[in-house]
Amino acid sequence: MFLFPETKYHRDGPSSSTTHVSEQSSADEKNVKDGLEHYEQPSSTPAQETGVTSLVGRGSPAKHQFKLIQSPDRRWKSFLVRDIFSPLYVFLFPIIFWAGLNVAGPANLLLFWNLTESAVLSNPPYNWSPGAVGYSNFAFVIGGMLGLVTAGPFSDWVAKQMTKRNNGVREAEMRLPALIPYFITTIIGIVVGGLAYERQWKWQLILVFGYGLTGLSVTTVPTIAIAYAVDCYKPIAGEIMVVATVLKNTGGFAMSYWVPPLAAREGLFSPAMVEFALTIGPMLLAVPLYFFGKRLRKLTRNSAVHRYEAEI
Repeated sequence: MFLFPETKYHRDGPSSSTTHVSEQSSADEKNVKDGLEHYEQPSSTPAQETGVTSLVGRGSPAKHQFKLIQSPDRRWKSFLVRDIFSPLYVFLFPIIFWAGLNVAGPANLLLFWNLTESAVLSNPPYNWSPGAVGYSNFAFVIGGMLGLVTAGPFSDWVAKQMTKRNNGVREAEMRLPALIPYFITTIIGIVVGGLAYERQWKWQLILVFGYGLTGLSVTTVPTIAIAYAVDCYKPIAGEIMVVATVLKNTGGFAMSYWVPPLAAREGLFSPAMVEFALTIGPMLLAVPLYFFGKRLRKLTRNSAVHRYEAEI
């Protein structure tokens, strides 16, 4: 058994399924504690184990869940305040901020190619029509689809193999080595694509390396980085995506101001290298995170965000 939760499903046995976390009375707290002790008892009988596993995959949605108008939770005001301010709070968490940077880097790299593709491909020596320039975006699609079918399974496989070596105990950082092959392809894509722009190499190099490998990067690097952050802070998966989206959109907005003047002064290779730094830099930080990520998680172990799941 890999000792790491993968979903938000509560796997307590029947004896503890009714003892939800509550701070309203000491009796509820005692029931929760008893249920946890029963769940963690190593010498559980087969009947007890059957009772737990029999809950998985059974049941169906209730009719009231499909109503168009539903009464809000009586605690909706506190939830509203919490959901507004918690993204600002978790912005300060190093792991979440790192994951957001790894969403912003590849996404804004793709935006760089989008901002420059028409100016490059529609002029000599390529002289492509507007339609042909538009079709060049299929290179992003192909690379992105390749990333969609490989990133998740590959990162899960890496984490699984490292968990086996760790005697079945899984750490969140075991997912990070899966970034290595995509780190290499991202470097190749930026450098070769940027040089092809600057030196007007064949269009195949631009599309295959610049566009195709960037499409691969956009669907792989953020996937692994966000999965790692969610592994660390499962109850705030939504807030993690808010942080990542803010960083991505802020960087993308800024690009419309600095890319055109820099390209006009120094050519397209210079802004490509700026994007290289903004994309590869955060990916390199995965190395210290692999060794010290657990210490960073310990710094926030007492944070209120870990109790969000129990409040639902």
